[in-house]
Amino acid sequence: MNNERKEPFDLLGVDGCKAGWFVVRQCGQSGDLFTSVVSRFADVLAGEHTHAIVAVDMPIGLASDGMRACDALARKLLGRPRASSVFSPPARAALAASDYQEACEINYAACGKRIAIQAFHIGKKIREVDDVLRANPDASARVFEVHPELSFMHLRMQTGGPSHGLRESKARAAGFELRHALLVRTFGSAVDTALGARKPAQASQDDVLDAFALLWSARRIASGDAFHVPDAIETDAAGIRMAIYC
Repeated sequence: MNNERKEPFDLLGVDGCKAGWFVVRQCGQSGDLFTSVVSRFADVLAGEHTHAIVAVDMPIGLASDGMRACDALARKLLGRPRASSVFSPPARAALAASDYQEACEINYAACGKRIAIQAFHIGKKIREVDDVLRANPDASARVFEVHPELSFMHLRMQTGGPSHGLRESKARAAGFELRHALLVRTFGSAVDTALGARKPAQASQDDVLDAFALLWSARRIASGDAFHVPDAIETDAAGIRMAIYC
C-alpha cells in the first residue's frame, strides 16, 4: 500500500472492549509491540497515529438496504459454525435509536427488516467509527474492516490447516488455546505479556487475542498481501467502502 510519508508507519489492530477499544500497535520504526486501551475511536487515530494503518473489528460502510455483499461472502468463507459470527450492521439512521425496539423500527422503515440484537449492542461503536470516517476522508483511506475469525482461519491455513473457519468456539478452552497458539507462532511472548497486563474491567482475554489477529491482517494490508471481499469494492451513500479485509 502506498503512503505519502517516507518513514515507516505504525500498524494497529483494534478491537472493541468494555472500556472502549483495545489496541495492539506495531511501531513502524522499531517493530516493537505495544498495547493500550483508549476510550474513543477518535483517539486511536490521534497524534502520531494519524497515518497508521488500522485494522478494526467493526462494520465499516453502511448499506441503505442493510445488505452488504462483504458480510455474505465472509460467512461463506468461514462456513459453519463461525459464519454466525458475521452479522449485518444496521442502516445508518438506526444508529441514533435509544433502545432496541426503536432501532428495529427505524431499520425496518429504512430497509424492511429488523436488526440483530448483536448489532444493536455494538451500535454505539459502529457509530463512533462511522462518525470518524465520515468526518475525515483521509482516515477512511487508512482504516480497514477486518474480521478476526477470517484472520485466524488464514493463520491456520499458513500452517497447512483447512480453508474454513475454526470450528472450535473461542468461548471454550480448546478454542481459546488454538487461537492463542496460532498467535504465539507469529508474535511470540508479546501475546502472553499482553494477556498478563490486561485489566479484566477494561478488556476480555478474547479482546486481546482478536486485536493481535487484527494486527496480523494489518501487516498483510500494509505489505499488499491481503485480500478483500468482495473483489470489486462497494461504497455506501457516504462514499465509505464496504469490504472486509484479511
